[in-house]
Amino acid sequence: MVRPCPAVEKSFSTRLFSTGAPKRPLPSNFFKQPSPTQQQIRSYPGGFGPARQYAANKFLLNGFLGINVAVFGYSLYVTEQARGGYLDSFRKYHRNMTMNLREFKNGAYWQPLTSMFAHGNIMHIAFNMFTFWSLGGMLCRLPVTPGQFTLIVLGSGLAGSLFWLGQRQMQEQAGAPPNQRALGFSGALMGAVTVVACFVPRNKVGLFGVIPVPLWACALGYAFYDGYYLNSENTRVAHAGHLGGMAFGLAYYFLKLRRLQYPGSI
Repeated sequence: MVRPCPAVEKSFSTRLFSTGAPKRPLPSNFFKQPSPTQQQIRSYPGGFGPARQYAANKFLLNGFLGINVAVFGYSLYVTEQARGGYLDSFRKYHRNMTMNLREFKNGAYWQPLTSMFAHGNIMHIAFNMFTFWSLGGMLCRLPVTPGQFTLIVLGSGLAGSLFWLGQRQMQEQAGAPPNQRALGFSGALMGAVTVVACFVPRNKVGLFGVIPVPLWACALGYAFYDGYYLNSENTRVAHAGHLGGMAFGLAYYFLKLRRLQYPGSI
């Protein structure tokens, strides 16, 4: 999850999600599990074969996982240095790899991108990486090109960062202290989860590793949870970052990917 790091005329929705094609109602079998034959049918754009496309997407998935783990390892190193009195590397790390509204306004425009790959503690990165590995693996098998895979991940992460910055702007105008920071891969993760949920809404995942829940319900539950706690003063989770990632994933699916008419998709 993305965490704030303390101390250190048509309506808009109609214009955003409408396309030139006629609107399709939900399929009649929406609440039924698709047959194995249906799940194996894939549409691969651009003539890129299924085996090569899956391998390329899997390479990107492992690459994003590796970047996150490497950055977290470096954060542990500079933290140990800081405990020994060497603060320069620690300060540079937080300046470059975490996000703060005031610093962003003063020219640190790279922070919305770099802060995606930083995490606050072992539980933070473990949860994000396990979820991205499992649901990102599902995204690898879907009819998205490597370029689309990259755009979903980076676009969702950047959208999450910008949503968080927008929320911080409003909070600081209302008197909130300006020292709050954010970091984490959850915006990218939530965008990827949303795209997968749109493609295969009836596929089930284990809630808490135990309770089987369809993906559409899981994504909807996250959206309601983050919306409910969006302006809570007692949360350490940057819910705006989650919602920004989900918004990008949803918009990209309806504007670009829905035309593929993948079996069982919404």
